[in-house]
Amino acid sequence: MNFKLINRITGAIVFVFASIIYILTVQPTMSFWDCGEFLACAYTMGVPHPPGAPLHVLVGRIFTLLPTAGDIGLRMNYLSVFSSAFSVLLLYLVSVKVILNWKSKLDSTFDYISLAAASAIGALSYAFCDSFWFNAMEAEVYGFGTFLITLCIYTMMVWWERADEPGSDRLIVFFAFVVGLSLGIHLLVVQCVFIAGLMFYFRRYEYNRKSFLIAIGVSMAAFFVVYPIIVKKMPEAISSFPVVGFVIIIGLLVTGIVYSIKTKSSTLNLIFVSIFFVIIGYSTYISVLQRSSVSNIPLDNSNPDNMERLLSYLNREQYGEQPLLFPRRYLKDGMHDRTWKNYSSDMEFMWKYQINHMFNRYLFWQYIGRAGYDQDEGVDFSKFYAIPFILGLFGLFYHFRRDWKMAFVFLSMFILLGVVTALYQNQQDPQPRERDYFYEGAFYVYSLWIGLGVFGIIELLKEKLKASSLIPAASVVLLLAFVFVPANMIRVNYKHQNRAGNFFPFDYAYNLLQSCAKDAVLFTNGDNDTFPLWCLQAVYGIRQDVTLVNLSLAQADWYDIQLKNEKPYGSLPVPFTYTDDQIRKVTKQGYALWDENKLVSIDVPPSAYPDTAKSKPDKLVFKIPATIRQKDGNQTITALKSSDLIILDIIKGNKWERPIYFSVTVTPDNYIGLNDYIIVEGMAQRLTPMKVNNSNIFGLAVDFDKMSKNLLIDRSVVPSKTPQHGFMFRSLDNKDLFFDQVHERSIEMYRTLYLWLAGTMMEDSSKMEIAKNVLYKMEQNIPKEVTRLDYRQKYMIAMFFDRVGDKVKFNEYGTEAYNEAYSIRLSNKNNLSSYYNPYRIMLDILEARGDMKTSMDLLRELNPNDPAVKQKMDAINSRLNPVKIQEKTQDDKNQDKNP
Repeated sequence: MNFKLINRITGAIVFVFASIIYILTVQPTMSFWDCGEFLACAYTMGVPHPPGAPLHVLVGRIFTLLPTAGDIGLRMNYLSVFSSAFSVLLLYLVSVKVILNWKSKLDSTFDYISLAAASAIGALSYAFCDSFWFNAMEAEVYGFGTFLITLCIYTMMVWWERADEPGSDRLIVFFAFVVGLSLGIHLLVVQCVFIAGLMFYFRRYEYNRKSFLIAIGVSMAAFFVVYPIIVKKMPEAISSFPVVGFVIIIGLLVTGIVYSIKTKSSTLNLIFVSIFFVIIGYSTYISVLQRSSVSNIPLDNSNPDNMERLLSYLNREQYGEQPLLFPRRYLKDGMHDRTWKNYSSDMEFMWKYQINHMFNRYLFWQYIGRAGYDQDEGVDFSKFYAIPFILGLFGLFYHFRRDWKMAFVFLSMFILLGVVTALYQNQQDPQPRERDYFYEGAFYVYSLWIGLGVFGIIELLKEKLKASSLIPAASVVLLLAFVFVPANMIRVNYKHQNRAGNFFPFDYAYNLLQSCAKDAVLFTNGDNDTFPLWCLQAVYGIRQDVTLVNLSLAQADWYDIQLKNEKPYGSLPVPFTYTDDQIRKVTKQGYALWDENKLVSIDVPPSAYPDTAKSKPDKLVFKIPATIRQKDGNQTITALKSSDLIILDIIKGNKWERPIYFSVTVTPDNYIGLNDYIIVEGMAQRLTPMKVNNSNIFGLAVDFDKMSKNLLIDRSVVPSKTPQHGFMFRSLDNKDLFFDQVHERSIEMYRTLYLWLAGTMMEDSSKMEIAKNVLYKMEQNIPKEVTRLDYRQKYMIAMFFDRVGDKVKFNEYGTEAYNEAYSIRLSNKNNLSSYYNPYRIMLDILEARGDMKTSMDLLRELNPNDPAVKQKMDAINSRLNPVKIQEKTQDDKNQDKNP
């Protein structure tokens, strides 16, 4: 049988199989994190966060226009689906070429099938490893970016085969063009330049120590030509006269190309032409300048509408600077205290956290097994029994045995795209989320080694066994390798990677927007309460009247000036009293010294009050607590963040004409002292001009009417583009779906909203039945079997059911909460610091059950001399022995009468 036919059939099977699994498990709409922003930018041709991804935006725009699905988010997700499937195909083809590089002669159909099957096993191990599968499911840059990495490596492997043929260097030019294009996706692909340099050397030159060192130096120089010279220095050099500068650079390159042709210098010609095509590929950034210059564009991150701002955009200046090499620990704010407490030196931190935790752990996740899906989870040997990992190690060693030059190339690629990338990023502890998606290139190489390892085992069998025994033995090896690597990876990962039917991010954003009244200004906090909302407004046209103010971005002048002056979707601009220059001054300084005793007043017109208000003061007077505190000797310096000043100015400038809300995800320290003027209406909290009643058990004011309409009316069929009460709760009753920690935290907020509403109702004894129905509605919309419930929330739900008289539900939740609290108490008997500590929870549940004896036993474990404990013990004693207490009380009275 012809090997080309077998190769093509196997490649097609690999591509189709990966595609089918990806299509079955893809997110049906947008996802959390950056996906909402990228989808919104693709649909509107907007400008995403620095340093941008113009090629991803341009290609994504094409995918949003293709009639591949009814949902535009799903159309964009297909870009990642098919990019990833093609990456798997290219890995298969590269694996075949790598093996053929040392085994140029295939003796039989058995060799054909062994080669194709081993390469397919390696490729499929990549397709279904944890991180790569995850990225294939959503509209992020990493699926498309990985495709360009695999395309670069495949191109160089084809060049390797044809290097002796006339015109083969055109493939290197194509490689250069792909690298240039990849700069419009992600900078990780640039590291392929060094790999290409090594391949060029090993293929064209004889190896010796001197020439090898020169090749290393030239490869590094080629890398630096692309990054940072072309990426950063070239725009900087032509920033004053961009058109003229660009023409001069192109002119110099053309001159160099002409000179190389005249002098018949093929090497010089290849250098100039390759640089030229890298720049042509990089020219996708022209679209960033063009789109940023458009007025009222919905998303224009950093506003890079001229060369000066584009340079800032490319250099990621809004994120601040970080050291390249040392120090490894450089952030000293409170959030990063553990970086200094847990590691004694920079070198220990570099090894234990930046290399071992932030790269090795991710590698082990893919090929040994992931322990869980919470932040910072470790490795679980029982998932894959390290079989893929061991095969990969064997493949690495076997590759060096058979073809050390190509093995060195791929080992260099693994180190560059793995350990070196981790060190370059200099990540601090903690991170807001896992960063495994950065290392797809390293996982690509490791899966290649898995395929080589499988083929190496078969070659060793061929050396040891007779022909009659070889085919059965090799068949068993291939079957076992397929079962224990890709098949087992699918079995283990499918549940956690399957997002079919998961509409949660869409519904979460929808519910937050619909919590706001018409023309509202909504303060949000981070990525997941902002990016999905941008997407709903830009792509789906939902609640475009609401203006979002992200408090992280509000510390940047360009963002505030856009809010003040732009009118995306024709909506109202955000009201400021600051001028543009004042905004620049406030945000540039980043803070303002602040006296916490200073009284702040905001004018309030009579129209801001409801007609039923008995008092209508013309000013709202309050104090703003400092959000920055710093010790200076014996003094404490207090200040406000620039975002606090922006919030205050927007409230003043608004003059109570537009409703102002804070997302429930915004922490109270962002309320600038207005905590008593905020009322919960859903997933957003509305600012009011008068103090609200927040005396319920949660210390919150709840708008009973609006919360009831939002939580009790189900709108899970068709989302409304205009203001409408009623939340969407699709997916949450689907027990087959997996929700990770990010989803669970958001789902926990939903339950909290129901508890806030029920708790507010229970303040009125006449509304106990309504409160009970609220709890039942919570169970209906968010069954506890779908996502994990923290034992403290189980306790709260149990106590609420007890108060409304449902003992069955109380026992159901109370038993679970009690058992979990009991286990935690056993592991840490001194856990008394938190309000909802295990002892409190167990005692309350026992008391609600009427189990006073066990309550007394539990209290005796605590400090009996503590006044609060003693008071509790006396109260329980009074219930255990009411007759004796009465007799004692009567005796005391008689003694008082007869002293």
